Amino acid sequence: MSPILTIIIIFIATAFVIFLKKEKHIRQSSLLLALTAGASVFAMSLPVLFQTTAAWSDSVWLMDNFSALMATLVAFVYMSAAIVSFRYIGHEYEENILTLSDLKLYFGLFHIFALCMMITVMANNALLLWMTLEGTTLSSTFLVGLYRKKTSAEAAWKYIIICSTGISLGLLGILLLGYGSSLAGISGSDIFTLTSLAENAHLLSPDIARWAFVFIFVGFGAKLGLVPMHIWLADAHSNAPSPISGLFSGILLNIALYGIIRFRFITDLTLGSNEWTGQLFLFFGFISIIVPAFMMLVQSNYKRMLAYSSVEHMGIITFALALSPIGALAAVIHMIGHTLTKSMLFFGAGEILINYKTTQTEKIKGLMKKAPFTATLFLFGILSIIALPPSVLFVSEYTMFTSAFVLHPFLSLLIFVALSVIAYAMLRSTIGMFFSEGEDVTSLGKREKWNLTHWVMIAQLILVVGLTFFFSSADGLKFIDLISKDIIYISK
Repeated sequence: MSPILTIIIIFIATAFVIFLKKEKHIRQSSLLLALTAGASVFAMSLPVLFQTTAAWSDSVWLMDNFSALMATLVAFVYMSAAIVSFRYIGHEYEENILTLSDLKLYFGLFHIFALCMMITVMANNALLLWMTLEGTTLSSTFLVGLYRKKTSAEAAWKYIIICSTGISLGLLGILLLGYGSSLAGISGSDIFTLTSLAENAHLLSPDIARWAFVFIFVGFGAKLGLVPMHIWLADAHSNAPSPISGLFSGILLNIALYGIIRFRFITDLTLGSNEWTGQLFLFFGFISIIVPAFMMLVQSNYKRMLAYSSVEHMGIITFALALSPIGALAAVIHMIGHTLTKSMLFFGAGEILINYKTTQTEKIKGLMKKAPFTATLFLFGILSIIALPPSVLFVSEYTMFTSAFVLHPFLSLLIFVALSVIAYAMLRSTIGMFFSEGEDVTSLGKREKWNLTHWVMIAQLILVVGLTFFFSSADGLKFIDLISKDIIYISK
């Protein structure tokens, strides 16, 4: 099944946004077509992911186990964000925070943003992968600046300048890799085809492969939010509408990491081992865990707190990728768990913003009384993101540490301390929001009712807990190993 059907559905959704005149019709059509597009991706990815259909590729498209996993995650978060957006953006329109033109801009770019992510993870052509990854930046920049405030405008500019500069460096790496492949005798479009590059990696010059990967790692690492290229991330994630923040932290960061992993595998095949690339992953993963630990201690904005948590978790995944083969298993599990948990938390953050009209933690009191459904689900999300069992992130971090303490005991001890500090900082900020006494609930407006966002959050929470037991089983580990050994590390 070709991705062309998904592309057509999303273009239709975008056309409806442009031509429909009533905001309710725009929201309804966007929701319906987003669910349809997501279902079409599931129809392609799930059979490959669960081994009922063989992996396939051509000169443009690629659907192997890793692509199938990423496409499934993109589709799931896209569908979830569409449901949340139906309520969240509808509320902001009713409150006159957004105009009809703003609403059209939001949903139009929302669909294009999701489409670019889908194509990125299904592209077999490195240039197509690069173009759509850059497309995620261009389409989402205007979503960051949607409210046209000074802070959101600054965040949007910082985001597009840093990420586009980084992606440009990534393009240099891809072109250098293509040059190296042409010197190796690869011809035509195959010089940029990922499967062809992997098959002929042994023919490439090791020096060219190293330099190409450095450009790609640093360039895509800016999009990933690795320290020190992370300076755009907290501003963009905290200023964007909450459903978009969920897409940013939940899946966009993983999309950038996907690109790095694809080119890392080619580089490792060229060099004959993953030792050299592993050093890069080890260093940048380590500092991307340590630095957010300090930043989280001083956060007074709950969306910025969640954003720095995303830097930390990308650091954990990157660090784990340096510990293959066991670390590769942990990294894949963590990618899945973080996608579900962090998008859930940002969706919950949107509900808190609806109820309190602020993102400042000290101004939020009595959340458990005023918004008990949001508070309860958000609390479970916080406990999950700090990897308390039965969170699936506990499984991934435990798996990572079983290898890390053997290979790098001192670094592992520092990481363990940093994760403890982060857990303390997040609990300190959120417990006050939940249980501290503030104004009487009646003075803050009506007590909340169960809504669409809560349905999405509880579905994600069930998956977070359910996957814990699955990935703790022999079948679950076999499922993850099939993904990781094909593309993330070289089987010996």
